[in-house]
Amino acid sequence: MNLLTSTKIRLSLFAATFGLLLPALSGCNPPAPETDGTATTTTATPAPAESGTGATNKLVIEGSDTILPLSQKWAEGFKQKNPSVEVTVSGGGSGQGITSLLNGTCQIANSSRPAKDKEKEDAKVKGFEMYETAVARDGITIVVHPSNPIKSLTVEQLAKIYSGATKNWKDVGGPDEKIVASGRETTSGTYAFFLEDVLGKLGKETKYRTDMLSTPSNNKIAENVASQKGGIGYIGVAYADEFTSAGKVKEVPIAFKDGEEALLPTPENVLSGKYPISRALFNYTKNAPEGIVKDFLDYVTSADGQKVVEAEGYIPLTK
Repeated sequence: MNLLTSTKIRLSLFAATFGLLLPALSGCNPPAPETDGTATTTTATPAPAESGTGATNKLVIEGSDTILPLSQKWAEGFKQKNPSVEVTVSGGGSGQGITSLLNGTCQIANSSRPAKDKEKEDAKVKGFEMYETAVARDGITIVVHPSNPIKSLTVEQLAKIYSGATKNWKDVGGPDEKIVASGRETTSGTYAFFLEDVLGKLGKETKYRTDMLSTPSNNKIAENVASQKGGIGYIGVAYADEFTSAGKVKEVPIAFKDGEEALLPTPENVLSGKYPISRALFNYTKNAPEGIVKDFLDYVTSADGQKVVEAEGYIPLTK
């Protein structure tokens, strides 16, 4: 065998061997990521987060327990329109939600009170503005035990009850029964709103009564009131509907002052400003919303999103 022939044989053997190895080598590449069509899509290099949490198709919402049931329904509706988006909603109170927004662990903070000046200043220190979006309205409902014959209260009477100045129902036209007041914990936006909007009528330095039963939720307040003949509590209108319809508590009409009509927090009375203890409910974001955060808030404030507000017993932005 001459040199040329030997060289050709070796080249042919190399080509054949390489041809056999090539499919096996190409099979070493990593497989394409799998997805179930609803969870966050996995990629080799995830896109940057909209507001500091996860990939762009993951939305984390945290905060107000008052807004929690409504926010959960919004999340369900939004996912129906955007099935690839993963939405997580949790409570903990308005203060907790805003703290998480400041720390970058959520993209939307649910809050049942306006952001405090200190929180806005903290946001500026971190390099962003706290952007506020009103998403619904709420009437703070005053509830008492069903056996309590009290027919109405003024804002001042209510303030005196919660400050501790009034300790017995007989002092406001009720029975000779010790008042047992229930309220929210300090992290709650409702706690802060009621302190400023109701107790504040007696002076800025007015504080809650020292024997108030502090609770973590609207439901717990209603349960306290239902179990105490002298009980009184303040809860969101959506929660009040549930407990009053079950006969566990009684709503008390509230008047701005003596001589004025006492009213319940119906949508009409809240939107017209006739009911004394009403408020807007907010979503806070880092700067003006963009991307998936904007899409969510556009849905929430749309006609479809506001239908959810009404269906859940809250009050739409407009009627």
